[in-house]
Amino acid sequence: MNPVTHKAVLLLRPGKSPDDFTQQLRKTGRECFVHSFIEIEPLPVNKEQLTQIKQKHWDGIVIVSKNAAHYASRAGFSGVPSKYYAVGPGTASFACKHLNTAVSCPAFIHQSEGLLELSELQKLQQQNWLIIRGEGGRELLADAIRARGASVDYWEVYRRKQLTLNDPELIQQWISSVGTIVVTSAEQLGYFLSSMPNSAQSWLDSCQWIVPSHRLKGLIPFGQSDNIKVTGSAADAILMNALIADGKTHD
Repeated sequence: MNPVTHKAVLLLRPGKSPDDFTQQLRKTGRECFVHSFIEIEPLPVNKEQLTQIKQKHWDGIVIVSKNAAHYASRAGFSGVPSKYYAVGPGTASFACKHLNTAVSCPAFIHQSEGLLELSELQKLQQQNWLIIRGEGGRELLADAIRARGASVDYWEVYRRKQLTLNDPELIQQWISSVGTIVVTSAEQLGYFLSSMPNSAQSWLDSCQWIVPSHRLKGLIPFGQSDNIKVTGSAADAILMNALIADGKTHD
C-alpha cells in the first residue's frame, strides 16, 4: 500500500497547541494536530520520604522525564548534592533549570540504553542511586544499575491517567488529513490504538510513523517497516528534523 499524500502530522503527547514545536512545523507548511491520551497528575508528597531523600548520600540521581523534574521541584526537592543524569537533552535542560543543578545525558542515544553506556555508569559497586520518575514504568534502568553493584531507590512523583476519546468527528478529521503520526511513549501508542475504530485500520496502515526507539517500533502492529522511522531520541530538534525529511520525501 502506498503512503497517503496528506501533509498533516498527528503528534501524540501531552502539551498545549500551538507551542514552539507546532509553530515551527507549520512554518515548513505542515499542519499539526496535538493530542494526548494521557493526563499527568502529581502524587501526594510524603514529607518523611522527602526528608530522608534529602539527607541520604546519593552517588547518582536519574531524572527520567520533564514531568519528574517538574514535580520533584514542586515538592521541594532542590540542593541535594549528587551527580545528576537524564535520558535526553530536553529533560536534562529542563531539570537543570528547575532543580538548579548540572545534569548530564547521552550525546546520541537518548534512551535508557544510551544512559547505561556512559562511562560513569559502568562500575557502580556499593553506590547508592535514586531514580525520580512517574508511578510504574520500565525497570530496565534500575535493573541494570543494580546488576552493576549499586542499590537503587525510586521516588515516584506523578502518575499517568488515561484520557478516553469519544469524538468520532475528530477521528474522522485525522483520517482525512493526517499522513504522519509521531508518538514517543508506549502508553500513548497503546491508548491511541485502542481508541481507533476498525474503519481506521487502512489509514493507520498507510501512515508514516516516527518513533524514538526500536522498542516502540516493535509495538506498532501494522504498516511496512520502511513506513516507520526510528529517530533514536524524543528530543524536539531530532523529531523536527525527521518530520522535515519526511515532508521532503513525500511532497
